[in-house]
Amino acid sequence: MATGSSLTLSTPPSPNEGDKLTFHWTTDAPDAKNWVGIYDGTRQPGTGSSLLWKYTPGGSGDLTLDTSALTGGPYTAYLLAKDGYGILAQTAPFSFRPKPAVVPPHSAVDALTATPVQPGGQVQVKLQGLWARPAGNAPGTPTFRKVSGDSWLSVSADGTVTGTAPGRPSARPAIVTVGVKDSTGATDTVTVQVPVVEANGKQQLKVASWNLWDAGTHSTDGFEKQLRVILTQGWDVVALQETAGTNAKALADVLGWYAYQSAGSVGVLSRYPLTAVTAVTAALPAAAVTVQLPGGRSVRLWTAHLDENSYGPYAIQDGQTPAQVLATETASLRYQQAQALLAAIKAEQSAQQAAQQAALHRGEHPAELIVAAELSSPSHLDWTTATHGAQFNWPVTEAVQAAGLTDSFREEHPDPAAFPGATWSPTRKQRGSKPEPQDRIDYVLYADSGRIELREAHVIATGWPAADPNSAANGWPSDTAAAVSTFAL
Repeated sequence: MATGSSLTLSTPPSPNEGDKLTFHWTTDAPDAKNWVGIYDGTRQPGTGSSLLWKYTPGGSGDLTLDTSALTGGPYTAYLLAKDGYGILAQTAPFSFRPKPAVVPPHSAVDALTATPVQPGGQVQVKLQGLWARPAGNAPGTPTFRKVSGDSWLSVSADGTVTGTAPGRPSARPAIVTVGVKDSTGATDTVTVQVPVVEANGKQQLKVASWNLWDAGTHSTDGFEKQLRVILTQGWDVVALQETAGTNAKALADVLGWYAYQSAGSVGVLSRYPLTAVTAVTAALPAAAVTVQLPGGRSVRLWTAHLDENSYGPYAIQDGQTPAQVLATETASLRYQQAQALLAAIKAEQSAQQAAQQAALHRGEHPAELIVAAELSSPSHLDWTTATHGAQFNWPVTEAVQAAGLTDSFREEHPDPAAFPGATWSPTRKQRGSKPEPQDRIDYVLYADSGRIELREAHVIATGWPAADPNSAANGWPSDTAAAVSTFAL
């Protein structure tokens, strides 16, 4: 082998089946009939024909070979001299990864429950945005039709389910099964349930706080997976973090829901209309919206994404004393933001107190207060002697409790040893050479007015997600579990 020659596979470094390969060669023995050939296994040039080949005149250059017929491996490419088999240089062995299967167009969900409608109310559910077309598919257009279901529900060709609800509430939801056929030949069905409920009955509201992990960009088909999670979990209002300034609105546009979208991390997605927005500011990464529920009820929802720097569990893991960590936490931007959030909520409550009293006097429903947020801090209710060997009073959650907000998860599950409820992290399991601390940093909190009832609280990351660096294929498109609570009011 010539010492003054080289041959390398330049792109792609880890080829898939069907990829074309580009090689770079250099030689101090150029010839118009020098050539590159590819051989399989351990087979050497001269023992049978090469699988692919091309001349390489000149002292250096790049050449591309169409290797779409090659699968598996290993293979080796050789730079050979003067139309013969003298080896000037060779690449390291390389193999082809199986070509990723192309998933055909399909509905993001098999079934969904629409926003409840009152007797005589109008139904409109848009399905077109749920038609997913994964990478590798040809362009196409879906057409929708009604397959079966309640007679008062209709389906247009563009996937809009419409109808006027009967004059009485129903013990079971109305149902329509919709068939979809794509112009490329793909087919699927989706079943839509439409609850018809009494306007004056108890209103149930399922609230989630969910960090989307850079808007889902780390997950294959992340946006489709976000839609699937929201619909299959039956969430009504979702406080979102890490939206990249777009995802709350993008999800709402597809679902036909309502949204508040900040320019940065924070957003709110809701089945129900949103009014009275208090927007994010530079000083406070928090926003508030009023969720307008049927029957004159409403919820004042605050959401926030507090600063994640100087994360306390890391400092403890790295050997700082509890006193040092407590001092850092109390001086942190995160704690300042928490204090500002609580001050904003208190000021708003004080301003609305007279109006709420008047509403009660008239027999109306004052707005209930819910805070769904990533506080970026563990809870003092979780770090107890039983769980960590000693009590640690995390300042952010202590301040939240002192402000009169109830931690719904810990109310539902008072034993942190039996029900840790970690939201950070279902996919992050290693921090360098150390295990990643697992903590509950996402919360659904509420003010117990006596008119709101906690029905259930849990944290969730669906589908047994694989840990990093193998998380892109997970059905759960985030590195953070969601905190979810259901209320009746």
